Amino acid sequence: MNKKVSDNTLHLYTLGSGAVGVKNVLFGSWLLVYFNQILGLEPLLASYALAIALVFDAISDPLVGAWSDRFKSKWGRRHPFVYLAIIPFGISAYYLYSTPSDTTQSALFIKLLISSILLRTLFTFYETPRAAIGPELITDYERRNTLSGYGVLYGNMGLGIMSYIMLAYFLVETETFSGSRAFLNPEAYPKFGLLACFLIIIFGLVSSLSTHKYIPEMVEPERKAFKFSEFWKEIFESLSNRNWLVLFIGGTILALNIGIFSSLDNYFSIYFWQWTPEEISLFPIIIALPVVLAGFFAAPLAKGKSKKNFAIGLFLINLIVEPMPIWLRLLDPYVPIQLFPENGTDALWWTIIIFLCVGYFLRTAGWILVISMVYDVVEDGQLATGRRDEGLYLSANGFIQKIISGLGVVIVGFLLEFVGFDVKNPTILEMQQPIYRLAYFQAILGPILTLASISCMFFYNISKSSHSKTLDSLGIEKD
Repeated sequence: MNKKVSDNTLHLYTLGSGAVGVKNVLFGSWLLVYFNQILGLEPLLASYALAIALVFDAISDPLVGAWSDRFKSKWGRRHPFVYLAIIPFGISAYYLYSTPSDTTQSALFIKLLISSILLRTLFTFYETPRAAIGPELITDYERRNTLSGYGVLYGNMGLGIMSYIMLAYFLVETETFSGSRAFLNPEAYPKFGLLACFLIIIFGLVSSLSTHKYIPEMVEPERKAFKFSEFWKEIFESLSNRNWLVLFIGGTILALNIGIFSSLDNYFSIYFWQWTPEEISLFPIIIALPVVLAGFFAAPLAKGKSKKNFAIGLFLINLIVEPMPIWLRLLDPYVPIQLFPENGTDALWWTIIIFLCVGYFLRTAGWILVISMVYDVVEDGQLATGRRDEGLYLSANGFIQKIISGLGVVIVGFLLEFVGFDVKNPTILEMQQPIYRLAYFQAILGPILTLASISCMFFYNISKSSHSKTLDSLGIEKD
């Protein structure tokens, strides 16, 4: 890249990550609340539908990534995929939450299956090529932290906008759906899908158009005859990169942890903490502050330091912070003093928000550095294979996002069936035993998954000096 890419362009480009945040919200705990608690789909059937959709993901991600690495057109390697996917991707988001005409178990299963496959496949065609543009725009070791930070920032912005509007404006209390049961108001969810459609299209168009002028500066793939056997050989050769593998495995485990517990958020809001939507409507706005701080300050804080070591340190601290509220609430009956504020008190609201803000800052800053580490694998792989496989390597990031929003929901579906969340429109009292079973599950499994993820990251070995030497060996100009 001969042109210096401005910070303004980076902001506009990474705004496209807002669509990732929107998609993650759609496949978070809202999905199971809608299909299970409102429409009445059995959790086990929901899990089967989402598991089948995830199989399609596992195949489509690396294929689309490798295809975009080798695609040749007057609009470059990546932009044609993004432009073609944006509008269908948005429409599929609306369809997922549209009101079904048939609410039998088989009809709901088919709707969830088809809409999940459609949305996830279109997301792959949008996000995998779009994310692969980033490492071409920025090659500098430190500035890639900034690029990654902006991306995570806008991804969380998309998530926050969706969550705030849903809680503050769509989930209004009615005579039938009052208190915590306002979460079960069926009229809110089609509006939720329509909002997602609008935001995805806006984020996607701004991002892709902002980098269109750089297409002539971007790498052109070698023109050669396509051979399917050689295509697969190159994929496996690139994905055998050790640094990529340890990040992929560690990132997948971390994403699974996030996916499982973010999918349970609304269940805990309704039945464990017993919030109303109005009481926590400000949570997405307040939580945005530590996310913004992490987006802007992760790069300066990590400057001159090892990305790997800094990320591991952040995740280790968060290992203690994030599960602390549930740990303390579960311990309360067994100690003579009260460890955590009671439900319905102002003290509970403030205590939870403090833990959330600290946890979100630590997790977001750590995740920013992990994504930046993936960017550095591109040149490491190029040195070994002679090819730039941004699309293929960044397909891992897309797949990890789907693990966050997909596999976590699949596991939660099985879990809900097991602990007793198989009742349509239940009362708060009926669900006390099931929700406490979920709380014990979360308190034990969360730290185990975090430690497993951190253990993988210890084997990553790209440093600032080794990355600089790689750029010199490849003759790539540092920006």
